[in-house]
This record gives sequence, C-alpha cells and structure tokens, in this order.
Amino acid sequence: MKGKDREATAKKAKDLVQVAERTHKEATRKAAAAADVSKQAKATLKKAKKDYKVASKAARQARDAAEDARTAFAKAARRAAKADAKLGKARQKAESTRKAEPAMPAPAKPVSAKPAPAKPAPAKEVAAVKAAPAPSRKTAPKRKRKKAAKPRAKIAAAAAPPAEETAASEDDSFVLDESGLEV
Repeated sequence: MKGKDREATAKKAKDLVQVAERTHKEATRKAAAAADVSKQAKATLKKAKKDYKVASKAARQARDAAEDARTAFAKAARRAAKADAKLGKARQKAESTRKAEPAMPAPAKPVSAKPAPAKPAPAKEVAAVKAAPAPSRKTAPKRKRKKAAKPRAKIAAAAAPPAEETAASEDDSFVLDESGLEV
C-alpha cells in the first residue's frame, strides 16, 4: 500500500499544484485589471484636479469682476444721486425765479443827467455779503463780463468846457519862460 499511497499523494499534489497555478493566473489577471482600474482612477483624479484648478481660477476671476462691477455700480449710483440733487436744485431755482418775476413789467424810468448818489448798504446786508463764501469756479455759473459804459455825447459835451473858454484861460495864464509852454 505504500506504493498506492505514494501515487495518491503525488496525484493530490499535482492537483493542488494545478489548482494553485489556476488561482495564481486568476489572481494575476485580477491584479492586472486592478492596476488598469487604478491607472484610470489616477488619470480621472488628475483630470479632476486640473478641472478643479480651471474652475477655481474662473470663479476667482468672476468674483473679481463682480467686485469691480459692484464698485463701478456704487460710483455710478453716487454720481446719479449728485446729478439728481443738482437737477432738483436747478428746478427749485427755476421755480423761485419764475415766482419772483413780477406779473407786469415795471414802467421805464426817465434817464437823468446826473447819476444817483450811491446809498450805503445796511450793516446787516454788508455783514451777510462778507460772511458768504465765494462760490467755486466749478459750481458758479459762468457770467459774461459787462462792457465798460461809453460816455454819452450830450453828457460829455456838457462836462467839457467849450473850446473858446479854454483858449481864453490859456491866454490869461502867467508864463515865466518858454519851458512852461511845453506843459
């Protein structure tokens, strides 16, 4: 029986070797498949990281653009508020000037030969004028400069003495020598 036992044991050992070889082949195939899956997973992870970086950069740029837009909107809102305030003031001023204008124009006064003496302003009005700040160039409306008044012919003729009187007054003057004539 010893021979039969040896053959049976050898046969079992061969069967076990074959089973081990099949198991090893199966494990090798599964390991190769797992390596492929691992490579695909790594590639997918790498692609996901790259996509995440791109998306993060795009989001950062979008946040910056949104912040710039908010800032620009705030500035535009302030400018619009200022413009509305100026427009409101201009409308109020126009309304007040319309109300201040008389319904009937005042009759024209005759022009007198003598200019009217200047009346001193009351102390309160002078103090108010001095205390009022001068308007800046930006806010003050531009005004045309008034031309200097030209003397009228009648008033100028009345103010100047006639030519005959000036010649007579020169004859009456006392002249010491010739240098006095050049004056």
